[in-house]
Amino acid sequence: MLRGNLLVFTFGDVMRQLSMFITFPYFSLYIQALGGSTVDIGLVNGLRPLAAMFVYPVAGYLADRHSRVKIIAASNYATAALFLIFALAPDWRFLALGNFLMGLMVFVFPAMNSLMVDSIPPGRRGIGYSLWWVFPSAVGILSPYIGGYLITVLGVELAMRLLYGLTVAASAGIATVNLRFLSETKARVGSGSSGGGLLQVLSASYGDMFEALRWLPRGLKAFALMLALSFFVNNVTGPFWVVYGVGELGLSELLWGMVLLSSAVVNVVLLVPAGMIVDRLGVKRVLTVALASAVLPVLLFPFSRGFTDTVIIFVVGTVSNAFLASAAPAFMAQAVPGERRGMVMAALGQGMIMINFMGGFGGPGMGAVLAIPSILGAVMGGFVYAFNPKLPWLLLAAFMAVNAAISVAFLSAPDGEAA
Repeated sequence: MLRGNLLVFTFGDVMRQLSMFITFPYFSLYIQALGGSTVDIGLVNGLRPLAAMFVYPVAGYLADRHSRVKIIAASNYATAALFLIFALAPDWRFLALGNFLMGLMVFVFPAMNSLMVDSIPPGRRGIGYSLWWVFPSAVGILSPYIGGYLITVLGVELAMRLLYGLTVAASAGIATVNLRFLSETKARVGSGSSGGGLLQVLSASYGDMFEALRWLPRGLKAFALMLALSFFVNNVTGPFWVVYGVGELGLSELLWGMVLLSSAVVNVVLLVPAGMIVDRLGVKRVLTVALASAVLPVLLFPFSRGFTDTVIIFVVGTVSNAFLASAAPAFMAQAVPGERRGMVMAALGQGMIMINFMGGFGGPGMGAVLAIPSILGAVMGGFVYAFNPKLPWLLLAAFMAVNAAISVAFLSAPDGEAA
Protein backbone atom coordinates (compact mmCIF):
# COMPACT_ATOMS: atom_id res chain seq x y z
CA MET A 1 0.00 0.00 0.00
CA LEU A 2 2.89 2.37 0.66
CA ARG A 3 3.20 3.82 -2.82
CA GLY A 4 2.01 6.78 -4.89
CA ASN A 5 0.41 9.61 -2.93
CA LEU A 6 0.56 7.70 0.35
CA LEU A 7 4.33 7.34 -0.04
CA VAL A 8 4.74 11.05 -0.86
CA PHE A 9 2.68 12.13 2.14
CA THR A 10 4.64 9.74 4.35
CA PHE A 11 7.93 11.23 3.16
CA GLY A 12 6.68 14.72 3.98
CA ASP A 13 5.69 13.68 7.49
CA VAL A 14 9.07 12.02 8.01
CA MET A 15 10.73 15.36 7.19
CA ARG A 16 8.38 17.18 9.56
CA GLN A 17 9.22 14.75 12.36
CA LEU A 18 12.88 15.69 11.98
CA SER A 19 12.19 19.42 12.10
CA MET A 20 8.81 20.96 13.00
CA PHE A 21 7.65 18.14 15.30
CA ILE A 22 10.71 18.61 17.50
CA THR A 23 9.42 22.08 18.38
CA PHE A 24 5.83 21.13 19.26
CA PRO A 25 6.37 19.82 22.82
CA TYR A 26 8.43 22.87 23.79
CA PHE A 27 6.49 25.70 22.14
CA SER A 28 4.95 26.79 25.45
CA LEU A 29 8.42 27.03 27.00
CA TYR A 30 9.50 29.17 24.02
CA ILE A 31 6.60 31.55 24.66
CA GLN A 32 7.68 31.82 28.29
CA ALA A 33 11.33 32.33 27.29
CA LEU A 34 10.26 35.30 25.13
CA GLY A 35 8.35 36.90 28.00
CA GLY A 36 4.89 35.31 27.83
CA SER A 37 2.82 34.15 30.83
CA THR A 38 0.65 31.04 31.18
CA VAL A 39 -2.35 33.14 30.12
CA ASP A 40 -0.38 34.35 27.09
CA ILE A 41 0.32 30.71 26.15
CA GLY A 42 -3.42 30.14 25.86
CA LEU A 43 -3.96 33.32 23.87
CA VAL A 44 -1.15 32.52 21.39
CA ASN A 45 -2.53 29.03 20.80
CA GLY A 46 -6.03 30.42 20.25
CA LEU A 47 -4.99 32.66 17.33
CA ARG A 48 -4.28 29.90 14.82
CA PRO A 49 -7.79 28.38 14.88
CA LEU A 50 -9.25 31.91 14.90
CA ALA A 51 -7.66 32.63 11.51
CA ALA A 52 -8.39 29.14 10.23
CA MET A 53 -12.09 29.39 10.97
CA PHE A 54 -12.62 31.89 8.15
CA VAL A 55 -10.42 30.10 5.62
CA TYR A 56 -11.64 26.50 5.88
CA PRO A 57 -14.89 26.89 3.91
CA VAL A 58 -13.00 28.44 0.98
CA ALA A 59 -10.34 25.74 1.27
CA GLY A 60 -12.95 23.00 1.06
CA TYR A 61 -14.67 24.69 -1.87
CA LEU A 62 -11.41 24.89 -3.80
CA ALA A 63 -10.40 21.32 -2.86
CA ASP A 64 -13.54 19.98 -4.56
CA ARG A 65 -13.09 22.11 -7.70
CA HIS A 66 -9.40 22.71 -8.41
CA SER A 67 -6.08 20.92 -8.46
CA ARG A 68 -5.47 19.54 -4.98
CA VAL A 69 -1.81 19.02 -5.77
CA LYS A 70 -1.24 22.69 -6.65
CA ILE A 71 -3.16 23.82 -3.55
CA ILE A 72 -1.01 21.58 -1.34
CA ALA A 73 2.30 22.69 -2.87
CA ALA A 74 1.45 26.42 -2.78
CA SER A 75 0.38 26.20 0.87
CA ASN A 76 3.57 24.32 1.74
CA TYR A 77 5.78 27.02 0.19
CA ALA A 78 3.91 29.78 2.04
CA THR A 79 4.19 27.84 5.30
CA ALA A 80 7.96 27.55 4.86
CA ALA A 81 8.23 31.34 4.57
CA LEU A 82 6.08 31.94 7.64
CA PHE A 83 8.28 29.76 9.85
CA LEU A 84 10.90 32.51 9.58
CA ILE A 85 8.73 34.55 11.97
CA PHE A 86 9.11 31.84 14.63
CA ALA A 87 12.86 31.59 14.06
CA LEU A 88 13.46 35.35 14.32
CA ALA A 89 10.77 36.45 16.82
CA PRO A 90 12.14 39.08 19.26
CA ASP A 91 9.34 38.50 21.81
CA TRP A 92 6.24 36.37 22.35
CA ARG A 93 3.95 38.79 20.48
CA PHE A 94 5.66 37.85 17.21
CA LEU A 95 4.91 34.20 17.99
CA ALA A 96 1.28 35.28 18.32
CA LEU A 97 1.45 36.95 14.90
CA GLY A 98 3.11 33.89 13.39
CA ASN A 99 0.48 31.57 14.85
CA PHE A 100 -2.33 33.73 13.45
CA LEU A 101 -0.77 33.77 9.97
CA MET A 102 -0.22 30.00 10.14
CA GLY A 103 -3.96 29.67 10.63
CA LEU A 104 -4.41 31.09 7.12
CA MET A 105 -2.39 28.17 5.71
CA VAL A 106 -5.18 25.66 6.37
CA PHE A 107 -5.91 25.76 2.64
CA VAL A 108 -3.72 22.66 2.53
CA PHE A 109 -5.74 20.39 4.80
CA PRO A 110 -9.06 19.76 2.99
CA ALA A 111 -7.12 19.15 -0.23
CA MET A 112 -4.62 16.88 1.52
CA ASN A 113 -7.27 14.96 3.48
CA SER A 114 -9.40 14.37 0.39
CA LEU A 115 -6.43 13.29 -1.72
CA MET A 116 -5.32 10.97 1.06
CA VAL A 117 -8.70 9.26 1.44
CA ASP A 118 -9.03 8.79 -2.32
CA SER A 119 -5.57 7.19 -2.36
CA ILE A 120 -6.35 4.43 0.20
CA PRO A 121 -8.43 1.43 -0.99
CA PRO A 122 -11.84 1.03 0.68
CA GLY A 123 -11.78 -1.68 3.32
CA ARG A 124 -8.13 -0.99 4.16
CA ARG A 125 -8.33 2.49 5.61
CA GLY A 126 -7.56 1.42 9.16
CA ILE A 127 -4.22 -0.05 8.12
CA GLY A 128 -3.74 2.75 5.57
CA TYR A 129 -3.90 5.46 8.20
CA SER A 130 -1.68 3.38 10.49
CA LEU A 131 0.98 3.13 7.77
CA TRP A 132 0.76 6.87 7.23
CA TRP A 133 1.46 7.36 10.94
CA VAL A 134 3.92 4.57 11.67
CA PHE A 135 6.90 5.40 9.45
CA PRO A 136 7.11 9.10 10.40
CA SER A 137 6.56 8.12 14.02
CA ALA A 138 9.38 5.57 13.83
CA VAL A 139 11.76 8.13 12.37
CA GLY A 140 10.60 10.72 14.89
CA ILE A 141 11.02 8.52 17.97
CA LEU A 142 14.02 10.57 19.05
CA SER A 143 12.57 13.96 18.10
CA PRO A 144 11.29 14.94 21.58
CA TYR A 145 14.53 13.73 23.15
CA ILE A 146 16.57 15.74 20.63
CA GLY A 147 14.52 18.83 21.48
CA GLY A 148 14.98 18.29 25.22
CA TYR A 149 18.71 17.73 24.77
CA LEU A 150 19.21 20.86 22.63
CA ILE A 151 17.23 22.97 25.09
CA THR A 152 19.30 21.61 27.98
CA VAL A 153 22.58 22.40 26.18
CA LEU A 154 21.71 25.62 24.34
CA GLY A 155 18.80 27.03 26.31
CA VAL A 156 15.18 27.30 25.20
CA GLU A 157 15.50 30.39 23.02
CA LEU A 158 18.58 29.49 20.96
CA ALA A 159 17.54 25.85 20.52
CA MET A 160 14.06 26.78 19.29
CA ARG A 161 15.42 29.38 16.86
CA LEU A 162 17.75 26.81 15.32
CA LEU A 163 14.97 24.21 15.09
CA TYR A 164 12.61 26.66 13.38
CA GLY A 165 15.37 27.53 10.92
CA LEU A 166 15.64 23.83 10.11
CA THR A 167 11.85 23.72 9.70
CA VAL A 168 11.99 26.49 7.07
CA ALA A 169 14.34 24.41 4.92
CA ALA A 170 12.43 21.15 5.48
CA SER A 171 9.07 22.75 4.62
CA ALA A 172 10.43 24.15 1.34
CA GLY A 173 11.77 20.70 0.45
CA ILE A 174 8.43 19.05 1.23
CA ALA A 175 6.62 21.57 -0.99
CA THR A 176 8.94 20.79 -3.91
CA VAL A 177 8.49 17.02 -3.52
CA ASN A 178 4.69 17.38 -3.29
CA LEU A 179 4.55 19.51 -6.44
CA ARG A 180 6.72 17.06 -8.35
CA PHE A 181 5.39 13.67 -7.24
CA LEU A 182 1.78 13.97 -6.00
CA SER A 183 -0.88 13.00 -8.54
CA GLU A 184 -4.54 13.90 -8.80
CA THR A 185 -6.98 11.08 -8.08
CA LYS A 186 -10.18 12.45 -9.63
CA ALA A 187 -11.18 15.26 -11.98
CA ARG A 188 -12.35 18.30 -10.06
CA VAL A 189 -15.79 19.80 -10.56
CA GLY A 190 -15.37 23.05 -12.44
CA SER A 191 -11.62 22.54 -12.70
CA GLY A 192 -9.73 25.53 -14.01
CA SER A 193 -12.37 28.12 -13.15
CA SER A 194 -13.07 29.92 -9.92
CA GLY A 195 -16.69 30.31 -10.88
CA GLY A 196 -16.66 34.10 -10.39
CA GLY A 197 -14.99 36.78 -8.34
CA LEU A 198 -13.90 36.67 -4.73
CA LEU A 199 -17.31 37.51 -3.27
CA GLN A 200 -18.98 34.85 -5.38
CA VAL A 201 -16.40 32.26 -4.30
CA LEU A 202 -16.89 33.21 -0.64
CA SER A 203 -20.65 32.99 -0.95
CA ALA A 204 -20.50 29.63 -2.70
CA SER A 205 -17.91 28.32 -0.22
CA TYR A 206 -19.91 29.11 2.89
CA GLY A 207 -23.13 27.99 1.21
CA ASP A 208 -21.58 24.63 0.34
CA MET A 209 -20.28 24.17 3.88
CA PHE A 210 -23.63 24.84 5.52
CA GLU A 211 -25.31 22.55 3.00
CA ALA A 212 -22.77 19.83 3.88
CA LEU A 213 -23.53 20.28 7.58
CA ARG A 214 -27.27 20.01 6.94
CA TRP A 215 -26.61 16.81 4.99
CA LEU A 216 -24.82 15.10 7.90
CA PRO A 217 -26.65 11.92 8.96
CA ARG A 218 -27.30 11.20 12.65
CA GLY A 219 -24.12 9.21 13.21
CA LEU A 220 -21.91 11.88 11.67
CA LYS A 221 -23.61 14.60 13.72
CA ALA A 222 -22.77 12.63 16.86
CA PHE A 223 -19.21 12.19 15.63
CA ALA A 224 -19.00 15.95 14.94
CA LEU A 225 -20.00 16.58 18.57
CA MET A 226 -17.27 14.18 19.71
CA LEU A 227 -14.73 16.03 17.59
CA ALA A 228 -15.82 19.41 18.98
CA LEU A 229 -15.51 18.17 22.58
CA SER A 230 -12.10 16.64 21.83
CA PHE A 231 -10.72 19.78 20.22
CA PHE A 232 -12.02 21.97 23.02
CA VAL A 233 -10.51 19.99 25.88
CA ASN A 234 -7.25 19.15 24.07
CA ASN A 235 -6.66 22.85 23.50
CA VAL A 236 -7.26 23.42 27.20
CA THR A 237 -4.60 20.86 28.16
CA GLY A 238 -2.28 20.51 25.13
CA PRO A 239 0.00 23.53 25.66
CA PHE A 240 0.43 22.73 29.36
CA TRP A 241 1.66 19.12 29.47
CA VAL A 242 5.27 20.28 29.33
CA VAL A 243 4.60 23.29 31.57
CA TYR A 244 3.14 21.02 34.27
CA GLY A 245 5.84 18.39 33.81
CA VAL A 246 8.69 20.89 34.14
CA GLY A 247 7.09 23.39 36.53
CA GLU A 248 4.99 21.19 38.85
CA LEU A 249 6.55 17.71 38.65
CA GLY A 250 10.10 19.05 38.64
CA LEU A 251 11.24 17.18 35.52
CA SER A 252 14.01 18.71 33.43
CA GLU A 253 13.46 19.34 29.72
CA LEU A 254 15.73 16.37 29.02
CA LEU A 255 13.68 14.05 31.26
CA TRP A 256 10.51 15.33 29.60
CA GLY A 257 12.03 14.38 26.27
CA MET A 258 12.67 10.89 27.66
CA VAL A 259 9.03 10.62 28.74
CA LEU A 260 7.92 11.48 25.21
CA LEU A 261 10.53 9.09 23.82
CA SER A 262 9.02 6.17 25.75
CA SER A 263 5.58 7.16 24.46
CA ALA A 264 6.87 7.36 20.88
CA VAL A 265 8.38 3.86 21.03
CA VAL A 266 5.08 2.34 22.18
CA ASN A 267 3.20 4.30 19.53
CA VAL A 268 5.38 2.98 16.71
CA VAL A 269 5.12 -0.62 17.91
CA LEU A 270 1.32 -0.50 18.12
CA LEU A 271 0.23 1.60 15.13
CA VAL A 272 0.19 -1.10 12.45
CA PRO A 273 -1.38 -3.81 14.65
CA ALA A 274 -3.93 -1.21 15.79
CA GLY A 275 -4.87 -0.43 12.18
CA MET A 276 -5.29 -4.13 11.41
CA ILE A 277 -7.52 -4.57 14.47
CA VAL A 278 -9.64 -1.57 13.42
CA ASP A 279 -10.21 -3.13 9.98
CA ARG A 280 -11.02 -6.51 11.56
CA LEU A 281 -13.24 -5.51 14.50
CA GLY A 282 -14.82 -2.32 13.14
CA VAL A 283 -14.28 1.33 13.86
CA LYS A 284 -17.10 1.91 16.38
CA ARG A 285 -16.09 -0.91 18.70
CA VAL A 286 -12.41 0.04 18.72
CA LEU A 287 -13.12 3.76 19.01
CA THR A 288 -15.36 3.26 22.05
CA VAL A 289 -12.92 1.00 23.91
CA ALA A 290 -9.97 3.28 23.16
CA LEU A 291 -11.80 6.35 24.45
CA ALA A 292 -12.87 4.60 27.66
CA SER A 293 -9.37 3.26 28.30
CA ALA A 294 -7.86 6.75 27.96
CA VAL A 295 -9.72 8.12 30.99
CA LEU A 296 -7.58 6.58 33.77
CA PRO A 297 -4.08 7.63 32.61
CA VAL A 298 -5.25 11.19 31.98
CA LEU A 299 -6.89 11.32 35.42
CA LEU A 300 -3.68 10.11 37.10
CA PHE A 301 -1.24 12.48 35.37
CA PRO A 302 -1.59 15.52 37.69
CA PHE A 303 -1.02 13.21 40.66
CA SER A 304 2.20 11.73 39.28
CA ARG A 305 5.06 11.57 41.79
CA GLY A 306 7.90 11.90 39.29
CA PHE A 307 9.62 10.51 36.23
CA THR A 308 8.70 6.80 36.57
CA ASP A 309 5.02 7.48 37.25
CA THR A 310 4.87 9.86 34.30
CA VAL A 311 6.44 7.35 31.92
CA ILE A 312 3.90 4.66 32.93
CA ILE A 313 1.00 7.08 32.52
CA PHE A 314 2.18 8.17 29.08
CA VAL A 315 2.74 4.59 27.91
CA VAL A 316 -0.78 3.55 28.94
CA GLY A 317 -2.27 6.66 27.32
CA THR A 318 -0.29 6.01 24.14
CA VAL A 319 -1.85 2.55 23.81
CA SER A 320 -5.25 4.24 23.62
CA ASN A 321 -3.90 6.87 21.21
CA ALA A 322 -2.55 4.25 18.80
CA PHE A 323 -6.06 2.84 18.30
CA LEU A 324 -7.71 6.27 18.18
CA ALA A 325 -5.26 7.41 15.47
CA SER A 326 -6.62 4.71 13.13
CA ALA A 327 -10.22 4.33 14.22
CA ALA A 328 -11.34 7.99 14.26
CA PRO A 329 -10.17 9.00 10.75
CA ALA A 330 -11.28 5.61 9.39
CA PHE A 331 -14.80 6.32 10.66
CA MET A 332 -14.78 9.69 8.92
CA ALA A 333 -13.50 8.18 5.67
CA GLN A 334 -16.15 5.45 5.69
CA ALA A 335 -19.02 7.74 6.60
CA VAL A 336 -18.48 10.51 4.01
CA PRO A 337 -19.03 9.91 0.27
CA GLY A 338 -16.18 10.87 -2.05
CA GLU A 339 -18.00 13.78 -3.69
CA ARG A 340 -18.58 15.46 -0.32
CA ARG A 341 -15.19 14.86 1.28
CA GLY A 342 -13.60 18.23 0.47
CA MET A 343 -16.35 20.29 2.06
CA VAL A 344 -17.19 17.96 4.95
CA MET A 345 -13.50 17.73 5.86
CA ALA A 346 -13.22 21.50 5.58
CA ALA A 347 -15.92 21.67 8.24
CA LEU A 348 -14.90 18.73 10.44
CA GLY A 349 -11.30 17.94 9.54
CA GLN A 350 -9.83 14.50 9.05
CA GLY A 351 -11.48 13.01 12.12
CA MET A 352 -8.96 13.40 14.95
CA ILE A 353 -9.79 12.26 18.47
CA MET A 354 -6.87 11.53 20.76
CA ILE A 355 -4.87 12.62 23.80
CA ASN A 356 -2.67 15.52 22.72
CA PHE A 357 0.59 14.94 24.59
CA MET A 358 2.68 17.06 22.23
CA GLY A 359 0.92 20.41 21.86
CA GLY A 360 0.20 21.86 18.41
CA PHE A 361 -3.23 20.21 18.22
CA GLY A 362 -4.96 20.76 14.89
CA GLY A 363 -3.26 20.19 11.56
CA PRO A 364 -5.13 17.83 9.24
CA GLY A 365 -7.62 17.18 12.01
CA MET A 366 -8.84 20.77 12.14
CA GLY A 367 -11.97 22.09 10.41
CA ALA A 368 -14.03 25.30 10.37
CA VAL A 369 -16.61 23.99 12.82
CA LEU A 370 -13.85 22.80 15.15
CA ALA A 371 -12.15 26.19 15.16
CA ILE A 372 -14.66 27.67 17.61
CA PRO A 373 -14.20 25.04 20.36
CA SER A 374 -10.45 25.15 19.69
CA ILE A 375 -10.32 28.92 20.24
CA LEU A 376 -12.43 28.68 23.39
CA GLY A 377 -10.31 25.84 24.73
CA ALA A 378 -6.99 27.56 24.03
CA VAL A 379 -8.05 30.86 25.58
CA MET A 380 -9.69 29.22 28.59
CA GLY A 381 -6.74 26.87 29.06
CA GLY A 382 -4.41 29.60 30.30
CA PHE A 383 -6.94 30.84 32.85
CA VAL A 384 -7.90 27.30 33.94
CA TYR A 385 -4.25 26.39 34.47
CA ALA A 386 -3.59 29.61 36.39
CA PHE A 387 -6.61 28.88 38.61
CA ASN A 388 -5.64 25.26 39.36
CA PRO A 389 -2.83 23.45 37.52
CA LYS A 390 -4.51 20.03 38.05
CA LEU A 391 -7.88 21.05 36.64
CA PRO A 392 -7.12 20.77 32.87
CA TRP A 393 -6.49 17.02 33.16
CA LEU A 394 -9.57 16.40 35.26
CA LEU A 395 -11.56 18.08 32.49
CA LEU A 396 -9.79 16.01 29.80
CA ALA A 397 -10.60 12.75 31.59
CA ALA A 398 -14.25 13.76 31.97
CA PHE A 399 -14.57 14.70 28.29
CA MET A 400 -12.98 11.42 27.14
CA ALA A 401 -15.57 9.55 29.20
CA VAL A 402 -18.38 11.62 27.66
CA ASN A 403 -17.09 10.86 24.15
CA ALA A 404 -17.01 7.14 24.93
CA ALA A 405 -20.64 7.35 26.03
CA ILE A 406 -21.64 9.23 22.85
CA SER A 407 -19.88 6.58 20.76
CA VAL A 408 -21.88 3.81 22.45
CA ALA A 409 -25.21 5.58 22.24
CA PHE A 410 -25.17 7.37 18.90
CA LEU A 411 -22.50 6.14 16.49
CA SER A 412 -23.56 3.54 13.97
CA ALA A 413 -21.04 1.13 12.50
CA PRO A 414 -20.80 1.90 8.76
CA ASP A 415 -22.12 -0.87 6.55
CA GLY A 416 -19.40 -0.23 4.02
CA GLU A 417 -16.86 2.35 3.06
CA ALA A 418 -17.43 5.23 0.71
CA ALA A 419 -15.53 4.91 -2.54
